[in-house]
Amino acid sequence: MADKDNLNLGGDAPQAEEKSGGKGKLIIIIVAVVVLLGGGAGAFFFLSGGDEAEGEDAVEEVVEEAPKVPLYLDIEKLLVNLEHGGRTRYVQAEMQLMSYKQEAIDQAARDMPAIRDGLITLFSQQDFAALKTIEGKDALRADALKAVNRALGLTPPDAIEKIYFENFVLQ
Repeated sequence: MADKDNLNLGGDAPQAEEKSGGKGKLIIIIVAVVVLLGGGAGAFFFLSGGDEAEGEDAVEEVVEEAPKVPLYLDIEKLLVNLEHGGRTRYVQAEMQLMSYKQEAIDQAARDMPAIRDGLITLFSQQDFAALKTIEGKDALRADALKAVNRALGLTPPDAIEKIYFENFVLQ
């Protein structure tokens, strides 16, 4: 009987180990499947749900970072007379207005008579000797920009941004 008891004990032990080993493997497999499903679901929601909002933001960022294209508008030649030392002197200038906003350029084209009037008035008030210097021309350019935007009623960022002298003659 001792042999029979040993056989029974030996026979019961492997079955118990198989049952507990089978349960352990089953638990590990279930946990692995749950982790994989959870990871897959998380990846799906993260990648699919986040793309729409992120894509719109990315498009907005790209639009904001796009290089600005300057737009130009010619101002016809101005010829203005100045009094200097009892003599009549002349200033002849050809200029271009520059803006990044099409609306500002369109408005400047419509209101060109008001712009020219403001510039003629400004130029006729200048000191002839000062206009011979770079500083004098730079000051005139800054004042001319203010006069143009004042005539248009525009303020930054919708305003004319720069004025370029294409030709500037003092006589």
